[in-house]
Amino acid sequence: MKSILVTGASGGIGQAICREMAKCGYFVGVHYNTNKEKAETLAKEIGGVAVCFDVKNSKSVEEGIKSFAKKSGGLSALVCSAGIAQTIKPVVDITDEEFDEVVAVNLKGVFNANKYALPYMFERGGAIVNISSMWGLVGSSCESVYSATKSAVLGFTKSLAKEYASANIRVNAIAAGYIDTSMNDNLSKEDKALAIEDVPFKRAGTPEEVAKCVRFLIEDGSFISGETLNVSAGEVIV
Repeated sequence: MKSILVTGASGGIGQAICREMAKCGYFVGVHYNTNKEKAETLAKEIGGVAVCFDVKNSKSVEEGIKSFAKKSGGLSALVCSAGIAQTIKPVVDITDEEFDEVVAVNLKGVFNANKYALPYMFERGGAIVNISSMWGLVGSSCESVYSATKSAVLGFTKSLAKEYASANIRVNAIAAGYIDTSMNDNLSKEDKALAIEDVPFKRAGTPEEVAKCVRFLIEDGSFISGETLNVSAGEVIV
């Protein structure tokens, strides 16, 4: 049985990924930290299972992944979609607490999930997709910490691709552009309009469009590893 664990499955992109991979025949681990009801509802819908852990806590992640791997008979793939935005402000106004929280979720969370998922792929190979952002490629003004964590995820992804190629484990990333999710709820109506104006297609991307790219990297991209798939409608081209 093919199995996949999706962190951040309560978010718009995470939910779409769970549904997309279930359609491909995967037994899906629907991760959550606090929103148990939403995770269990989605898991029931797609025939998966809700998995609880705090991505910031290494012991919690280790136990959560171990529990899922036991239920599913292993782990074929991992998608790290858990992430948070930062309050938009200049770096001189960012507190230590704000910095630590964004780094803990967006970087340490990815580190923890990859670290504890990888051993379950050593025997049969596997695929990992880490969800980053276009701001990890070029940086965003007044989102310095968020941009830094997303850039770090890209470097981390490339390193793991080199480390585990011999084990037939592919590790890739997606640099998501402006996607219509609740992560943008911190933006005003005017800021959202300005963000869409910067998108060449003049619309926000959908979680389903990102999910289809994840499916490609896991299911079809059998000769692709260490790459970043830029899903930003050409807003960022590098």
